[in-house]
Amino acid sequence: MPKLKGFLRGILCLLVLMFVCGCPTVTIPYAEEDHGTFEDEFAPHANIHGWWYITGYANDVADPSRLFSFQFTQFYVNDFPIVPDMYALQLSLTDMTTGQDLFQGRVSLSGPAVYANASEVVFAPNSRLTRTGDGLDLYGKLNDAEMNLHFGFGKGAVWHGDNGVLVMGLPDDPIQRTVYYSYTNMPTTGQVTFTDEAGEPQTLQVEGKAWFDRQWGPYRMTHPGSFWEWFSLRFFDNEEIMLFAFPQHGYQDGTYVLADGSSQRLLDYTYTPTGYAEHDGNCYSFGWDLTMPGIKEGHYRIEPMLDDQHMYRWNYYELMARILNDSDELVGYAFIELLPELREGMCEP
Repeated sequence: MPKLKGFLRGILCLLVLMFVCGCPTVTIPYAEEDHGTFEDEFAPHANIHGWWYITGYANDVADPSRLFSFQFTQFYVNDFPIVPDMYALQLSLTDMTTGQDLFQGRVSLSGPAVYANASEVVFAPNSRLTRTGDGLDLYGKLNDAEMNLHFGFGKGAVWHGDNGVLVMGLPDDPIQRTVYYSYTNMPTTGQVTFTDEAGEPQTLQVEGKAWFDRQWGPYRMTHPGSFWEWFSLRFFDNEEIMLFAFPQHGYQDGTYVLADGSSQRLLDYTYTPTGYAEHDGNCYSFGWDLTMPGIKEGHYRIEPMLDDQHMYRWNYYELMARILNDSDELVGYAFIELLPELREGMCEP
């Protein structure tokens, strides 16, 4: 009987919490092959999980030698019909010149201040992402920093995988699927305000490029077979490449986006780690040799720009890297996301 009473109290507390939250998130149905347009699919989907994700770089307009990287991710879990949506927020702003790395991470149930719908993604007071007629507007508030950035739609979005359906590493399991599109080349303007390492306040006008991902699906988030190494290559000639790899069992996918906005699926590539890094007991690849037969120059080196862009609170890497060709020319920047448990044993002497 005590266990039953405890269970009933738990259900009552959950119902009260749902009432207090208000749960203003507005979801739409999930579909794979019959998914809608880029605009249609901006909203969160019922009974699955997904994310809105932006990474990019920007230079100080007054001093273009000063380079910053930034990241926004709002992740939602909507797997359980009677439980409010759960959201996680991650924001980062990194001075690539000094190595100063600022981060904000939060987790919350859906409510009046934390929600998503067809036009905005909100985690107040820390962030608001709004879809407008000509792009996306992001406000982000970190510890000792703020970002106010506008991302133009640029040359438009592309679907990844098979008309938007990307396998999350286990092709024989029909649950391991996501729907996935990106705006890979978004002209970026705006302002960043932060306190530098000397304690001095800085307000800078910046301009650069961003990449926006919208991805969602029913795949099992905690299944080791779902963990990935993800590469987004942003070449200075306005072409981009997305590589989505699952090294634990050799499955991979990719997309090559041309300067005119057209795209083609990219499956034939090989990347080999040139180094490794250990954090919090996990080993990660760190530096890569990439070969893509028949694509652009065919061979590149990818070198991390900072030693420590590891999201230590969340245990994964979100790093910025240089793309170098065989003549050692800098031909672009890359952002790379590395999940744990994929390179176990590689860091041992």
